[in-house]
Amino acid sequence: MALGLARVRPFQAHSYPCRVYTTGCVAQGQNRRALRVRCKQEYSTEKTSKEAPVSGSGGRDDKKRQMEDELRDPKNFVEYFIPRPVRQWYLWGSGASCLLALLLNISRILREPALLQPGGSGVQDLVINVAGVAVFFGLAAWDQSAAEKRVEQRKQIRQAQIRLGDREVYLNEQGEKMSRLKEVNDEFIVRRLERWGRRDGMPFMGPVKGAVLQQLVGDKAPRLVLEVGTMAGYSALLMAQVLPPGGRIISMEKDLTWVLVAKRFMWQASQGERNAGLQQRIGDRVDVWWGDALNKLPEMVRDAGIAGKVELLLLDGVPKEYLSYLKAAEPLLAPGALVVADNAGVFKDGGLKPYLEYVRSSPLYRSSFIESTLEWREDVKDGIEVSVYMPQGGQGEQAPASPPSPPA
Repeated sequence: MALGLARVRPFQAHSYPCRVYTTGCVAQGQNRRALRVRCKQEYSTEKTSKEAPVSGSGGRDDKKRQMEDELRDPKNFVEYFIPRPVRQWYLWGSGASCLLALLLNISRILREPALLQPGGSGVQDLVINVAGVAVFFGLAAWDQSAAEKRVEQRKQIRQAQIRLGDREVYLNEQGEKMSRLKEVNDEFIVRRLERWGRRDGMPFMGPVKGAVLQQLVGDKAPRLVLEVGTMAGYSALLMAQVLPPGGRIISMEKDLTWVLVAKRFMWQASQGERNAGLQQRIGDRVDVWWGDALNKLPEMVRDAGIAGKVELLLLDGVPKEYLSYLKAAEPLLAPGALVVADNAGVFKDGGLKPYLEYVRSSPLYRSSFIESTLEWREDVKDGIEVSVYMPQGGQGEQAPASPPSPPA
């Protein structure tokens, strides 16, 4: 019957039409496939003994989620256009059609044994229908098995999201235990960047030195912060979280790819209910500028809104260029401004040596070293150099001599 395989003389073959989803739904399926690939990269698939169901409130929402799951991870061209419920209906229906045709053919042969003689159609019909039963039922069982494996995989991903803090468990109106992804906001993006950094060894500041940086910014409460070396915007986001009302961060990056990445993360960090009640959203506090700081900093001296008003300077770019960055930025610094240099431990005898000699010997600075560890490496000592800019050489604010306590 299906595809013309099943043959029964007294009956007309049946057809099983397939419904094709709209282009919009197909595009949605493609996007979700890309999301699943990213999830597989980000989240481990460790098995756990308890599973919280996916979010929903039962009834219509659960049915909608089940249909959405069918479009989530198609693996080939056919699956994009023929969702799993349609495939299952077609395959099982075709198999049943072939089975019915097989039984009818056996009944006809029992009544007319001559159909098995040479020239009869009995043997040919039996072979075609047996093949149809085997093929369609086999494909239907294989497709169902693949669906169950993907459902289990999604369970493992949800459990990993709960363990990593990206998904929360709650009780719905019926008292059922459910789970849902947390909203995307600044905390969500910081967690994502930390996982990325830990997994791939990205040269972000890291949570230990990041806690030190946040306390420095919180204590100083700068109105204007200047950062050299944005990369993905991790340290800029940490500072933005503790800026005083009206505070602003200018972060410079010479690699256009990282500029675009950082801008995207800043936009995402400004989303969610956490930002809704703020006068200035977290990500909106950061301006990411594209350009080489060695060229941009001299140009900024002519800006009356910046020159002499930078209260905190973070150097997190190329270590051997720190001294050049600092000298170019000095006209922008306000008296008492903090200058924070990352990786002052691992590069103290290399690219940072001229910079450290300058801030530790110059009458313009009161400098101290805060010991810490290298990002993502507790066994490697590192630290940050914190210097207070004092253009009059006075005895004003002193650089902190001991680091704040790291987060638990």
